[in-house]
Amino acid sequence: MGETVAEVALKALAGGLLVLTFAALSKGLRPERFAGVFSAAPSVALGSLAVTLLFAGTGDLAAIGSGMAVGAAGFVGYCLATPPLVRRLGAWKGSAAALLVWTAVSAAGYWTLLS
Repeated sequence: MGETVAEVALKALAGGLLVLTFAALSKGLRPERFAGVFSAAPSVALGSLAVTLLFAGTGDLAAIGSGMAVGAAGFVGYCLATPPLVRRLGAWKGSAAALLVWTAVSAAGYWTLLS
């Protein structure tokens, strides 16, 4: 249990430090709205992978990286589906319908990984 708590704490610390690093680097990008793209999910993913490497070795990295890629594909599907669905159905119903797109894309990706 103690090792699990330490691993989670290190992942949070590593992700936070990488978020700060990417945010500082992306301040020079134009337009500044790219700062959020580079400072959020990629930073946390890199921090998580680094800590997993320290605690579990290289064996789990491929599976974790594949899961992150599938999750990213689902998120892209959600982002592409949301604007037209929100325009057509309104904010609540459109967002809920876009979650179904995310679920379908992610489930198909995980199913593909497992086959």
